[in-house]
Amino acid sequence: MDEAHKQAVVDFLKEYKHIATTKRKIDVIPRKENRDALIELGLTERNREDEILSLSLQDFCNGPEADRDRAGVIWEFGKEINGKEVYIKLKIAETSAGKIAKCLSFHEARFPQCYPCK
Repeated sequence: MDEAHKQAVVDFLKEYKHIATTKRKIDVIPRKENRDALIELGLTERNREDEILSLSLQDFCNGPEADRDRAGVIWEFGKEINGKEVYIKLKIAETSAGKIAKCLSFHEARFPQCYPCK
């Protein structure tokens, strides 16, 4: 992975965290899989938010990829939480009210993740 791509990941995380902390919210898609993951991992919603806000370049897996459902791009990360590898898919979405920090997926990984920056 070249330095420009690494910098793009760092820049995304910096902007995502700024939006999330400024608005005091990460908009998590209310999928059953995302809700069930909190119970399976023994986390609260606040714990999940803390885990997302602690992501770094070393947790990067893939991206940016075009979002197939809506405008924008998706970034994929992974991290070990309570002994399980967790798949985390994030996006900065444009809305009429400005940018928002979205979490599309936060659940146990179905497949081993690749970490090109570890």
